[in-house]
Amino acid sequence: MSEHAASLLERMLAEQMKQTDLLQQIANSQAALIQALGEDQGLDEDGPPLTYLNGQPCR
Repeated sequence: MSEHAASLLERMLAEQMKQTDLLQQIANSQAALIQALGEDQGLDEDGPPLTYLNGQPCR
């Protein structure tokens, strides 16, 4: 493999590592947001369900 090709591959790998890090940060942010939204609802998880799976309210 030529030195130019090896250099190009190293730069591509470095860029992919940066992208992977950014995607991991996004995933962590999204997980924190989902958790915060779930906690904000104030629903009693042990209580009876308020709606059926199709969205109709339970009577």
